[in-house]
Amino acid sequence: MNSQKILVCAAWPYVNGDIHIGHLAGYFIPADIFTRFCRLKGIDTVFVSGSDCHGTPITVEADKRGITAKELVSEYIPKVHEIIEQYGIDYSLFTSTITDNHKKVTQEVFLNLFKNGYIIKKKSQQYYSESDNKFLPDRYVEGECPFCHAKSQRADQCEVCGRTIGLGELIEPYSKLTKAPVTLKETEHYFINFPKLENSIKEYVLNHENAWKDWVFKETIGFINEGLQERAITRDLDWGVEIPINELPEDQRIEFADSKRFYVWFDAVIGYLSATIEYCNSKNLDYKDYWNNKDCQHYYFMGQDNLTFHTIFWPGQLIGQNLDYNLPYFPSIVKFLNANGQKLSKSRGNIIDAKQVANHFGADAIRFYITSILPENKEGNWDWTDFKNTINAELVGNIGNFIHRVLTFYKNKLNAEKFEAKLDPAVETKINETFAMVSDLLEKNQFVAALNEVKKFSTYGNQYFDYNKPWEKLKLAPEEANSIILNCLQIVNSLRILLYPFIPEASHRLSNTLGLTNLNPTEGTNQFQFVSLPLTSISITEELVPLFKKLEETDIEAFTTPA
Repeated sequence: MNSQKILVCAAWPYVNGDIHIGHLAGYFIPADIFTRFCRLKGIDTVFVSGSDCHGTPITVEADKRGITAKELVSEYIPKVHEIIEQYGIDYSLFTSTITDNHKKVTQEVFLNLFKNGYIIKKKSQQYYSESDNKFLPDRYVEGECPFCHAKSQRADQCEVCGRTIGLGELIEPYSKLTKAPVTLKETEHYFINFPKLENSIKEYVLNHENAWKDWVFKETIGFINEGLQERAITRDLDWGVEIPINELPEDQRIEFADSKRFYVWFDAVIGYLSATIEYCNSKNLDYKDYWNNKDCQHYYFMGQDNLTFHTIFWPGQLIGQNLDYNLPYFPSIVKFLNANGQKLSKSRGNIIDAKQVANHFGADAIRFYITSILPENKEGNWDWTDFKNTINAELVGNIGNFIHRVLTFYKNKLNAEKFEAKLDPAVETKINETFAMVSDLLEKNQFVAALNEVKKFSTYGNQYFDYNKPWEKLKLAPEEANSIILNCLQIVNSLRILLYPFIPEASHRLSNTLGLTNLNPTEGTNQFQFVSLPLTSISITEELVPLFKKLEETDIEAFTTPA
């Protein structure tokens, strides 16, 4: 990694419902792992996101509950912040799309695109409800996907095949709220002229062919090769960022602009820019150091349903402003995480609530398991039996067991003495190789493989302890026993550092057990590497307890037994 600065951008969760494990796997946890790693490497890393408060997902839910969109947003924003704190997601700034700053930046982006000739106004067809006598945004309309023929799909995108659905392409459309058929009727809106931007976007994507995940590149270039279409950026809606209609020439103003708002796909991605500006303003920094500095790489984290918005549409919005903004360097996109072999679905009752499972099992266990099964290249599945077995075998039986047996032997058999001993060159080599391997994998956003290397390293520690049998050496050659435990303690301390990006709470608990200060990332100082830990710095004063708790069948029964 040769970047001097890194901007980490995580997808913005809609505040229309509780956070579940799909959100954790899609962006919260992988983005946090990468951010913590970069900061521990000493890299200036800014991590931004926020609550997505606009769009029809919000208004649909508000309408269902008979409250205003503003009331719904006010209810759910604090809940998102609870999850962030509970899981230790270390944002530089987690804001929202209802700030004055975001509104201003969104309108500026629109005006820049308009000034450069990438915004057009035109009349088009839109779904209209005769019974309600009003136009319906896409999220209020469902029907059959014209590509894979899945039922009950929304009008703008199919959740099954991931394809973007064009206006009028949905088969047998109907109102999501009333189930009544809807028709198309003419209305006027603003569009981004993506055909005009297509060559520039394609050039950008082709330049990243060897850097992106293979499936991400192929899906992206496949969409582009089909030919980009003009895409509406406004909708007939009264909730969202207002169109700065008075700043446009009169002949370029659309009809009834006061009753229209920017469409959420256009608005939300601008949040990455507006959040950076908000953060930098609060710290007296220049946001251009992150958006115009070519030594700053941008990493984006999201689920596969947001792929085109981040690899095609958002780059197009940036290119079209002609402000030389940095484009996404690496879109860290994951496939869907299912649960119990089925798609996560609130309506079907197949949801695993993020707050509930963290309350029950602790954030460490959830972060560890999700990282173990992260659907980086194919769909993943949360299975409760596998969850219990993984925690017990890997987190408790491998990592936790090694740490506990080493510290117990050191304290109880060696009285935590500050003896002199030498580090085994083979052990030092293994430690350095592990740091190098994990670092390389995290730089590539290969989180499952990186965690697997940490697991293998702990296995190596257990094998080293078993093979050298310090309990026998203690009777026959005490100095050899000292040397063995010194080497094991260096492995333990290395695990403390290696685990920090994945399960930071456990890393902190281990620091406390060893009498060390918590890891504190410092810009310009690489702490993600082996540094020999002198025994004089270790102070085990508390009674030793296992770092992780074994799970019993009764622990998961509440989640596996039908209500």
